[in-house]
Amino acid sequence: MSMLSKYWFAVSISFPISGFNILEFYDVIKPSSRRVNWDEHNRYVRDCFFKYVDDTTSRFCHQNVTVHTFKLITPNQDCDPTQVDIIDRCLGLFLTKGVKVLVIEIKDIHFYDLPKYRLPNTLLSASSLTSMKIFGCELPPSLMVDVVNFKSLKMLELKRVPLHDEVIKRLTTSCPLLEKITINDCEGVKIFCVYGLQNLQEVKIEFGDAVLEIIDIDAPNLWHLWLVDSGRGMPSMKVASCKKLTKLSYNGYPSPTSEGLVDLSSDFPFLEELYLELDDPRSLQLSSHSVRTFELCTDLDLDVIDLSAPNLLLFMYNDYSRFDFGVKRDSIPSKACMAYEGFVDRYWFQYLRQFLDKNIGFKELKLSINVRRIEVEELMVIQSPRYELEHVELYIKELSVYESILDAVLWCCRPHSLTLEANFACTNSLILKNGAILSRYIIYLLYIMLLIVFVFQFTHEKLLLQEDEGKTNIGILISSSSKVQKHFSDLNSFLTASPRDLQVETITFIKEEVVPIKKKRMIKQSKDINTDVPNCSKSFQITVNGLDEFFDTWSPMHLVGMDVEALKIIEMIIPADVTVDDVIITDENGG
Repeated sequence: MSMLSKYWFAVSISFPISGFNILEFYDVIKPSSRRVNWDEHNRYVRDCFFKYVDDTTSRFCHQNVTVHTFKLITPNQDCDPTQVDIIDRCLGLFLTKGVKVLVIEIKDIHFYDLPKYRLPNTLLSASSLTSMKIFGCELPPSLMVDVVNFKSLKMLELKRVPLHDEVIKRLTTSCPLLEKITINDCEGVKIFCVYGLQNLQEVKIEFGDAVLEIIDIDAPNLWHLWLVDSGRGMPSMKVASCKKLTKLSYNGYPSPTSEGLVDLSSDFPFLEELYLELDDPRSLQLSSHSVRTFELCTDLDLDVIDLSAPNLLLFMYNDYSRFDFGVKRDSIPSKACMAYEGFVDRYWFQYLRQFLDKNIGFKELKLSINVRRIEVEELMVIQSPRYELEHVELYIKELSVYESILDAVLWCCRPHSLTLEANFACTNSLILKNGAILSRYIIYLLYIMLLIVFVFQFTHEKLLLQEDEGKTNIGILISSSSKVQKHFSDLNSFLTASPRDLQVETITFIKEEVVPIKKKRMIKQSKDINTDVPNCSKSFQITVNGLDEFFDTWSPMHLVGMDVEALKIIEMIIPADVTVDDVIITDENGG
């Protein structure tokens, strides 16, 4: 080792954070040839890793420093007593150095049923620890008889650690400052019982293959309980004394008659936030008088979901997992709102209509929809009164199905206002062969503007059809990405606006009772664009007039540098009810 290497090595071992991760050695030490004896290679990497651990530990014992964090990640080494001794010596040394954050992860080797590594008894006297994560190990054998001194421990996480009911009690009573407990796939626990922890705020339990029968917690400051069940069903709950327990997250396979989900009012009388991710349920029946926000991730249809939640303000319903487990408190609306994100068909809208009638009293509906095809004609033949809503917010990821989706939404409900959010700029991409960039951009802008006009007109007319003729006006509010808002009193004022005022991110249509105003017809019947043009030079000019009927500052557009394919694009992007007064085609010589 060079002098410089020795210097930096000495500096590195004096850092307050020390870690040994064998996975990093595998990233660096690669096989020398394609024909690899993987057993020999793995043995060589492990030997290098443990030599490094041993050397670093030996040097560190001569340093007068305090370690904040110590992390050790290695495979199970029960078959090699020498390497087990290195782990024991390393762990014992760092524990005596006042370590505060401890992570020990002993990875199981596939296809080998090896005994788990047993942690040394010195762990029990590590009074400086504030955070401890133990994965794939056995706890010290003297845990139940020796004094356990975890007086500073605030966070405890155990994964694949053999436990039993008395061990849980012993550990938790030895951690008076404990704030968060995570138990993940730890066999042997049937009753999870925690009493008297004044600072405990969060508990997360993943059952795995363990048979957990009872969860019994009495902690005055517990606010979040997170349960992950791999198929055993929700255990019996005894947490009613936790008056600050306002959030429950549950991921698993509850039976349709699971008492833990049917009546949350008795088991969780103070619950305000509920997150459920249910795998393969047949139905869901849920009751709670205190829940204010409820997020449900499941592929259940709405017709088999029965909610009784008179104080519910936000019901978020998704057909996929979100993994964030919870709703931000500052996002709770002031009026009861249902939000859905996922795929829909005509049956989904039928179930939605039935669901809205189930005495929940939703005032707002937010939909973020994916759909390939919807048979809106079959939906329209079903006679059903529309559900009255104050507001509908609609996000459609593909505008090609906008007409069908809007028809289905308005078949289901009658909103006072409707907000449309769509990515107009990414709706379609126009590919023009041999065209200049400027020409392509102008054509694209023309397409976007005409698309916006179509969406506005179609939505405006559909909303008016829900009202008595001549008694309602539709005001329009558009918002741009810069959060600038522009208000238009009616469709006429919008159609005569400048294009620079139509930078759209969201569009809100608001029904207003006003004195009937005779609408001015702004769009004429169309004339077809004749695209039967002989093969001409690739450099020609197209002039499109007549658009000033829509936009008072719109001038004729001169698109230069396009080939004849541009005519087909123009024909495609201009709706049938738009008048094109003039198309001029010239070659390079002006002919």
